[in-house]
Amino acid sequence: MNLTTSVKWIYTKGLQYNLFMLEEHDYDDDDAVIKDPAVVLKHQKYKTWLYVVLLSVCLYVLFYVTLIKMESKTVVISNITPDLFRQLSFEHGETLSCPCKTITIPYRNFVFNNVTMHPVCSSIFVDEQWIERLYFANASLYGVFDFRTTAFSQFKIFSKFCSLSKEMISKIRTDLNNTDLISIELLSETQVQLELDGITAIQKNNAVSQMVSFLNYLRTTIQSDYLVTGLGTNWLIQLIKYNQWTSLTAGTAVKLFLNPVSFLTCSSRNLIIAATLSPLSNISISFSQRTRLQALPNSTIVKGFFTGCTPLEAFLQSTLECLYENECLQIWLKYFPELNQVCIVP
Repeated sequence: MNLTTSVKWIYTKGLQYNLFMLEEHDYDDDDAVIKDPAVVLKHQKYKTWLYVVLLSVCLYVLFYVTLIKMESKTVVISNITPDLFRQLSFEHGETLSCPCKTITIPYRNFVFNNVTMHPVCSSIFVDEQWIERLYFANASLYGVFDFRTTAFSQFKIFSKFCSLSKEMISKIRTDLNNTDLISIELLSETQVQLELDGITAIQKNNAVSQMVSFLNYLRTTIQSDYLVTGLGTNWLIQLIKYNQWTSLTAGTAVKLFLNPVSFLTCSSRNLIIAATLSPLSNISISFSQRTRLQALPNSTIVKGFFTGCTPLEAFLQSTLECLYENECLQIWLKYFPELNQVCIVP
């Protein structure tokens, strides 16, 4: 039997092979439906071929998985350098293991922090020699709408915020320097940077949350308890003298008129308007006018600054735009004469 004959014999046997051949009595029709034996035999062969194909595929998959299964092999490399570690990390990824002899190291040993604050916090505008020259003993007489009433207080708050920011930054740097990086495996530069960014973000968020919480508490307390400012920006007190023996003390809330008959008061909400400088005059402003949160005619607007029920709320809305314009600052010299003794560089 030559090769050609053998192949034909195997092919013929394969075509005739039937795993699902029934016994002779199984061909009887119980349901009185006549079935053609040739058709039944054909279906049996189809099922046999399908079974053989599926079995072959399953066996192939099992053998393939078994053959390609890789055995782990540990290779020890000594004298690791940063460049070599980067190369091995790139080539082997998560399969690379590099245990550390020391698992903790303080961040101060390898981290340098370069913190940059806003230039205005290191300018003359937060210096005492500038702030003190904004002070007026009778500041409340200018009216809440006039920037001269709250300028000293707003810049005091400004200076305190800058000082508080510096203290918080110093605390964050100290806490970070005293924190240890803990790892049992050698980390790549990217992994170390991610760890550093994560802990720095946590420190900053904690500091900001503390500051915002305190600020919100302070604002809520002032508004809910209606704390009266010494500058008369939310409540004005007047001494009314009837005669040499009798006098009365009367008080009224500062109002913002929406129209001639409708108004809002500082007792109901925090009212804010743009800060202005009233026209210079030797005539004092009446008590009635000072109870209104409304600028006088021909007043000069102080860009980026506001006035309102409290200096704190007014400052929180400020953008400090005027501090960056020399022309705007020159106007201040007329209203704050002592500023002429200070060298101003916007």
